[in-house]
Amino acid sequence: MNQQIQKTTVKGTLKRDDKILFVKDTKGIWELPGGRIDFGENPEETLKREFKEELGWDNVKVGNTINAWSFTSQKEDVDYQFIVLVYECFSEEKYIKYSDEHIEYKWIPISGVNELNMRDGYKNSVRKFLSGLDK
Repeated sequence: MNQQIQKTTVKGTLKRDDKILFVKDTKGIWELPGGRIDFGENPEETLKREFKEELGWDNVKVGNTINAWSFTSQKEDVDYQFIVLVYECFSEEKYIKYSDEHIEYKWIPISGVNELNMRDGYKNSVRKFLSGLDK
């Protein structure tokens, strides 16, 4: 039996001018900014740290939880399960400082989100985020 490892990640949804901020990983797959929770961190601390590391942003406000979902993957003899917690985030910062974790950053029009190469959990999270804004 393969070794099984479970990891928890937090991601942030940011909206500006009817566009959502996405990052493309080194495999060419789009995702929301964020990352793994370090031992002892809470989700808000993780999101603020990840936004600093990935985007160079110091001023990010973390709002409500939007969605929770999971996916599995396998690498060599290890099975991974990632639990993804998605939060609404707010920031007025404009300049993005590129990190080596991603190959592209883009504000995607809401109408184009479903066309992106990304996990369905991210698409579902954006839909839930947008439906919450309509209330």
